[in-house]
Amino acid sequence: MKRINGCTYLYGRGGSFVFRRSVPLDARSEFGGRVEVQKVLPTKNLAEARHCLADALREFEATLAMARGTVAPIDRVYRQRSVPSLGDMEYVVRGWLTDRNARFDQQIGVLKADEEESALADLSGQRAFLDKAAPAQTVKPSVGTDWIAQHLIEQSGWEIDTGTNAYRHLQRLIVRGQIEANARAQQLLSGEPGKAVDDRFSPDRYRMDSERAPPKRQVSLKGLIDGYITERKPAASTIKAYRGDYAKFCQFIGHDRAEDVSPSDIVRWKDELQSRMGRDGQPLSPRTIGDKYLAVVKTVMRWAADNHHIATNPAEKVTIRRGKKVKLRERDFTDAEAQTILTASLQSPGGKLTSQRALAQRWVPWLCAYTGARVNEITQLRAEDVERVDGVWVIRITPEAGSVKTHEARLVPLHQSLIEQGFLAITKGKKGPLFFNPDNHRGGGDGNPQSKKTGEFLARWVRSIGVTDPNVAPNHGWRHRFKTLCHTYGVPEGVQDAIQGHSQKTDGRRYGQTEVGVMAVEVAKFPDFRLAIR
Repeated sequence: MKRINGCTYLYGRGGSFVFRRSVPLDARSEFGGRVEVQKVLPTKNLAEARHCLADALREFEATLAMARGTVAPIDRVYRQRSVPSLGDMEYVVRGWLTDRNARFDQQIGVLKADEEESALADLSGQRAFLDKAAPAQTVKPSVGTDWIAQHLIEQSGWEIDTGTNAYRHLQRLIVRGQIEANARAQQLLSGEPGKAVDDRFSPDRYRMDSERAPPKRQVSLKGLIDGYITERKPAASTIKAYRGDYAKFCQFIGHDRAEDVSPSDIVRWKDELQSRMGRDGQPLSPRTIGDKYLAVVKTVMRWAADNHHIATNPAEKVTIRRGKKVKLRERDFTDAEAQTILTASLQSPGGKLTSQRALAQRWVPWLCAYTGARVNEITQLRAEDVERVDGVWVIRITPEAGSVKTHEARLVPLHQSLIEQGFLAITKGKKGPLFFNPDNHRGGGDGNPQSKKTGEFLARWVRSIGVTDPNVAPNHGWRHRFKTLCHTYGVPEGVQDAIQGHSQKTDGRRYGQTEVGVMAVEVAKFPDFRLAIR
């Protein structure tokens, strides 16, 4: 038994090798319930088995990544491939030959005297075969260079297709290396002084190699986003947005070499963005450029630099100057706008709405008004998220139901008005989402979930009933209005943050938690909004 690269080789009958790897508990369903993977490698040669191991390990990691919804390690960052020069090929083949000679030295060391003659005869036969193959335009598969060539290509990160002149040249170099190894072995067994057969494998070339830096494996610019997402695991909607914006940047750069991206490239990207038009036909605003397009490049490049995939973050010091935004009004709904929305929500929904969207139109505005929650935190609410805690009816806003910006669950007490209006009745005997049917996908996915589409539906509805001022968000206006009401009715800032899921500003305020009873007392200070619309 032997372990190589964290995998186990078992020597079976006839000296075969077996790749063996245990399967983590969380991924066994993808492996058919198996607790261990075993695969007989199609070779009895240890050197070739190492090459086959790479394929078996790559297949194992790809399946494991699929089970976990991540990116296989081999695909994370090093996707950039380069076409090597002839000098690069010679350098790598010489390195391979050095390893091969070292293994042969170990084998020779254990040969008995009567075995040396047989070994010399075998070497002579191999030499005749190799001498015949070396001048050929195309090396025949029987020479056995394909697996070595593929191994060196993968190891070096090269882009060489079989059948190309570069691939044929690499094969011929490998054959010349095999001839060199054969000649060296015969010289060693015969006690003759070592002498290079081919000048490309002379001591002078090896001395030059020792003074040369190894060919650098380039890092893929496109692949950096996969590495960032795999490690940081942002929300699905963030992944979708980041991938789209980062892809536009990569397309603009025009190559896939991460290390070659300079600060001047980032500035050129910024300049390009300032000349582009948005969906509204107007130039992109400095805020959109800075907080959207430049932000994603800075974030990914910072991660790459921190993890030593690139030397420095070229986007670190690139900024865009922003003029002070003209403020035409406050960001929360006025009393009149809030009254318009809440009044309309009590009316029978027109059109052919699903029962879930009708419920959303009826209840989501009221829930947002009394909780100050983000609209998608409410639209993803499930029946089981409505519960009684310490004698107080609450809703549980939790990442289990969908995306939560802080990635933390929180309890929010229900105002008495919501209970009197019958909100609890719509959850009775139900399980799962209240405001959308998970069986009706409507094009929703992880990056654009149904809860988000429900929020977009409500935004269009709010605009259709007369709340059309573009300076107030049709859903987020409730969150700002809740904050204004908190100031009006003297709700302590710490309680406000606990209800709305805002981060605490100081380390000291992050200790402990706000009890639901305390929050309920503060929420009860809000008036019954029904009185304003009767």
